[in-house]
Amino acid sequence: MNKRLWIILAVLVVVAIGGLVWWRNSAPSSTSYISFLDANSLLTKQDIINAQNKAANNGKLASNFTPAGPIIPDHFVGPANSKVVVVQYEDFACSACNGFAPTANKIMSDYKDRVLFIYRNFNLGQNTSTVSESAAEAAYLLGGETAFWKMHDLIFSTQTCMEGSDKATCQNWLISLAPQVGLDTNKFKTALADFTTNGIQDKINRDKQLGINAGVSATPTWFVNGKQVTGGSDSTMRSAIDAALKAAGLPTGAKSNS
Repeated sequence: MNKRLWIILAVLVVVAIGGLVWWRNSAPSSTSYISFLDANSLLTKQDIINAQNKAANNGKLASNFTPAGPIIPDHFVGPANSKVVVVQYEDFACSACNGFAPTANKIMSDYKDRVLFIYRNFNLGQNTSTVSESAAEAAYLLGGETAFWKMHDLIFSTQTCMEGSDKATCQNWLISLAPQVGLDTNKFKTALADFTTNGIQDKINRDKQLGINAGVSATPTWFVNGKQVTGGSDSTMRSAIDAALKAAGLPTGAKSNS
């Protein structure tokens, strides 16, 4: 093959690769609707449906797109209409999240009368990340918000599913928790196994992308009214929350003064 043919072949390869990159960046995808969501507010099922419709109308989502299973909304504690919103990005397999969990629960307990706390998964890709997140979401599918938060607290109560743990051991332990959460064990096992088709994987993917778009790179990462709080400690979190409450004209401190 002469030099001219080599040049032509090289050009064709470059053009083909460029075309593939363009197609991947411009083709409708199942997560492109996320750009139409407000990451700093509570996301309901209707908010997600509206975002998907907007994405479809803008050619960023296939017109025949249907979510894989039911739509799972944000999980939250506190008044949904609060002027102060805290968004938590965490991973059940994260050792830092595990260690911070008692502090996080105390903060939520102290401020839940005035502050809206939203919990989102930020999957770090640990051996037990997906299975533990799926367990909490499966609990929601079967038992609603109360079941989700019960499973949330149980998972964070030990290090069984923390980073470096054996996945099979973690999964068997999670299944054993179903009765404690008030769930049928067999139905829970089925929901856990069907995580890719019952809306759980979609929820995990959506949470992760929302976090990436917000600049999250590690967990736990909290945002107070859209502002990222650095130095995740009890004092820094409470200071940020109190500052937002003061700006909103609401009582500060652990308990409402009203």
